[in-house]
Amino acid sequence: KKHFLHEDIVALTAATVTQKLQQLSSGFAYDADQTGRWFSEHKFDRLAEVLEENQNANTIIVYQYKEELVELKRRFKVATISDENVIENWNAGKVNLLAIHPASAGHGLNLQHGGHNIVFLSLPWSLELFEQTVGRLHRSGQKSDVWCYVMLTENSIDEKIWMSLHDKKSLAEIALEELKSNAL
Repeated sequence: KKHFLHEDIVALTAATVTQKLQQLSSGFAYDADQTGRWFSEHKFDRLAEVLEENQNANTIIVYQYKEELVELKRRFKVATISDENVIENWNAGKVNLLAIHPASAGHGLNLQHGGHNIVFLSLPWSLELFEQTVGRLHRSGQKSDVWCYVMLTENSIDEKIWMSLHDKKSLAEIALEELKSNAL
């Protein structure tokens, strides 16, 4: 059963405001009781379209919030990292959709043999988490081009997070280039 948003959203700190804005861009917000209140399923509708356009190829779906995972499980047949033998089954091509959280998809997971598509329902603020998550597919042993889709709600905090990740990447590249030139 879905609970739809029908009350004020309260955010007492700047960090909470950004989390609430990110939740809203995904189509829901947690209320005071931590119940997800939905008002739009736009990202999940678009996800269904992307999966169909890709002929339902094996895909990793990245989520930030538990409520997003609940909706993924409601709408799609998804496995999670905590499922038994999921990594082996994914790499054997037996798992069509694998839902992962960036914090649990960091270093050490080899998922490059199970597919080559990854979709971010929502983004982490951390460039390292973003790159490490993409790096689960884009690594040695991958036989196909990796396709990375990012679901952004127009005119929302999603766009600011995306730009922030690009700014961090640019800054990191400048710093590396400076280190290389000073090392010579």
